[in-house]
Amino acid sequence: MSVYSREIKNVVFLMLSLLICGCGGGIDDAPKVASVNGSVIWNGKPLDEGTIVFHPTSGRSASGTIKGGEIVEVTTTIQGDGAPVGENKVTIFATKPDPKDASGMGTISLIPVRYNDVKKSGLKAIIKVNEENKVNFDLVK
Repeated sequence: MSVYSREIKNVVFLMLSLLICGCGGGIDDAPKVASVNGSVIWNGKPLDEGTIVFHPTSGRSASGTIKGGEIVEVTTTIQGDGAPVGENKVTIFATKPDPKDASGMGTISLIPVRYNDVKKSGLKAIIKVNEENKVNFDLVK
């Protein structure tokens, strides 16, 4: 590697570092979050897998994973930090590949698609600071 190409790489690295550091606010701008866990039931059984999203009235949303019916690793900013404090509307996604889609990109929802829509899901969670926030959703057709 020539000295010239090494210098270019160093300059690019420095510029990217400055760009990343300059994006977003500091710790004071981070939303207040609290840990969340719970469960998601579909047709009387734990939902095998999916994604849950917490939508606050303003600010950044949080998402978590559903594994074996349990809500885990809810993240707003840093992995596992929790969901925004306050009232959140909730959406849930559970899909599998569509075998009829030749492109391999299509999916089929395993739950009613209304649970994917923040305006139609009807699901809510109130997240509080310094409390065990356990949310349980029993999805119906």
